[in-house]
This record gives sequence, C-alpha cells and structure tokens, in this order.
Amino acid sequence: MSVKHDADVIVAGAGPAGATAARRLARAGLRVLIVERFALPRQKPCGGGISTRVLSRFPFLGSALERIATLPVSNLYLEGPSGDVFRMRSDGPAVILIRRIEFDHLLVSLAVEAGAQVLAPAAVAQAAQADDHVRVTLRDGRTLTAPMLVAADGVNSVIARRLGLNPGWPKGHLALDMMEETPTSSLSAAEPETLAVFYGYRGAHGYSYIFPKRHHVNVGIGYVLSYFQDQVQESPYDLHSRFVGDLRARGMMDGESRREHFTPFLIPIGGPLRRTADRRVLLVGDAGGFVNGFSAEGIYYAMVTGDLAAAAILDTRHDGVFAPPRAARAYVRSWRHEIGGELRDSVLIQRYLFHSPERMNRVVRGANLRPEFSRILVDYASGRLSYRAARRTLLWHFPRLGPRLAWLAFRPKPAPVS
Repeated sequence: MSVKHDADVIVAGAGPAGATAARRLARAGLRVLIVERFALPRQKPCGGGISTRVLSRFPFLGSALERIATLPVSNLYLEGPSGDVFRMRSDGPAVILIRRIEFDHLLVSLAVEAGAQVLAPAAVAQAAQADDHVRVTLRDGRTLTAPMLVAADGVNSVIARRLGLNPGWPKGHLALDMMEETPTSSLSAAEPETLAVFYGYRGAHGYSYIFPKRHHVNVGIGYVLSYFQDQVQESPYDLHSRFVGDLRARGMMDGESRREHFTPFLIPIGGPLRRTADRRVLLVGDAGGFVNGFSAEGIYYAMVTGDLAAAAILDTRHDGVFAPPRAARAYVRSWRHEIGGELRDSVLIQRYLFHSPERMNRVVRGANLRPEFSRILVDYASGRLSYRAARRTLLWHFPRLGPRLAWLAFRPKPAPVS
C-alpha cells in the first residue's frame, strides 16, 4: 500500500539553507513543504555579514535585496591582541551587512513566490526513514511524510541527532557567540560604515566584532566554546557588557548596551560532519556543520548547500521517481567540490591562529607589510577570485603556511560529546 505524501520534499528549517533549497525545488515544479519551528518572521542570532560573492553565486539576490535594508561595506578594521591595527578600503563592497530577521524572511518569501508551502510554527520532534519515504513527527503529534527530506534545522538539528548523523559536537568544534543587535538610536558605532574585527580580545581564543547596519548595530564576542567553559568566569552578558564598555571608553561606540537585545548562541566551527547525507535525508547549513571555521561566516555556505541539495534531488529524479541513494552521493560530491577545500582549510587556520595571540598579531602586521595579502582576501570575498586560486596565491606569498596547515590536518581529532 503506497503512502500518500504531504509533499515531494519536506524542508525542515526556514533559514537561508532551507529557503534556498525550497525555492529551487519549487521553481522546478516539486511540491515543497517548509516546516519551521518558530512563527515567521523569526529572529535568528547572527552577526549578519555575507561576503559579496553571494551575488555572483546567486544572481537573483541582486534585485531581491532591494526589498530589505542592507549595508554594503568596503571599509575594514582589523585589530590584533597587542593592539596592532590594519585598515583597508576595497575598490567595491566586500561584505553585505543585513539583519537576519529581514534577510531570512526575504528568502522564505522568494520560496513561497516560487510555490513552496510553509508550516509554522511547527517543531520537529522525531524523524525516521522507511523504504519509500521519510517520516517527520511534530511535537504536537502530527506526522508528515515525503520521499525526500532536506534538514536545515540548525546547529542543534533534531533530525541529525535522531538519525544518528550527528553523535554530538565536540566542545572544540563549537563557538559561543555573544551578540546583541540594537537600534542605533540606543547604541551605535563611531564609524558606521566600517566592519571592525578584534582578534583575541583579552587573550581569548576567538574574536570580537562591530557590524554596523542601516538602522541597527551588531556587536559581540565569539569564543571557542571549550575556551569559554574552561577559562572564562563571567556570565556571557557580563563579558559582553564589559566589551561594549571598553569600546565606548576607546571612542569606538556610543550609547548603552541593551540586555533585551542580547542573545548568546552556538556556531559549528569544526567543519562539516562526517556524514551529511543518508539515503533520503540531506543535511544543509549549520545542521551539517557548513560554517567557515575561521570567520564563522555561515550564511553563504548555508545557501550553497541548500542549493546543491536541491540540485542533487532534481538531477537524480527521472520520470517523477526519486533516487535517494544517488541524490545523497551527488550532494556530497557537489559540496566537497565547491566548498569542501575552503571549509577544511578554514578549520586548520582557526586552529593555527586562535590558540596563539602572537600568530594573530603576525597576521595583522603582515597585512600592513604585504598589501597583496589584503587584495587576495578582498578578491576572494567579492567572488573575483576562486578559493582555489586564492589559496595558491597565498601559499606562493606565504610558503611556510602550507607545512603548518598540513601538520594540523593530521593531528588527532577530539572525540564527540553528547
């Protein structure tokens, strides 16, 4: 007896990964159901920065972004642990700053315009695979089925846990981001068109930042979770409030921190999971660990993996029949080809730099001494230079970096914890 499915594809999660997958699948004529835990639009804690290469990878975004407030940024301020500063201004915007509540809702709207359906609020409690379908059980007891499932339900993905794809993140593979997004009427950056990053704030393994927006400012601290738990005695908000106070004393911010706008959250920074697909289920975005381990940028990789998951489903479907094992293999091959190398290297760079204030200082000093370094990074961020080309160029200019990264790649990996 055949099961009457609720959709051709269920997409769990309405963030950039899920919405991008849903849009592509719906545009191809599939019945797509987005299942989102929270009522929409919903806020998502995040710095809200996207490298401008997103515009070349997803051309439809160019006109779509006109619907929301954005701030393209060309000015960059980097500060090392010792106080060394590197400033640069790129020829064109390198980063687009957005509010996630607006950006995510925009992407969901585009998916709905393409024909996707949304079920929200609806929290997933269980997931299971059968021979011919995937079954998702919601907390209210409802059950949904479909031939394929795209899991975009975040760093704490219920689906990845229930299906055994994520045994638990090691503490060293997570970052705790302590951030507030406050209207500029209450808190503002002294340089409202400059993205500022402070490496190793007070000697910590991580970085702090000021991301100005059109009408808001995001300010926060991101620490490797293991460092925070082992070395930091303050509460997340007390630490964050002290950071804002330090910035205000230095004349870099005006106004007061607002606790009601403060949200600590976890980011996976240890690279993609060993298994990001299993038969009828494809993990995308944070659920699969697709975040840059050094910069903690996740939006771009979320959209890429959502798009690649949709492409794999469509490319392996013939005469209306899905081919789950082939789709899973195609998805893994495609993300490894497009972003696998840069995500792997980002984790190695994070391990090399974040645990040594002096190494982070050398990066800032080197950027001042070697202007070609900053040009390479900007060309990469803007999409003018592929990652492979940027990597070759960097290793040419900094030949000692290659052996160090190779050594880090073969170090024993920490065991996962629940």
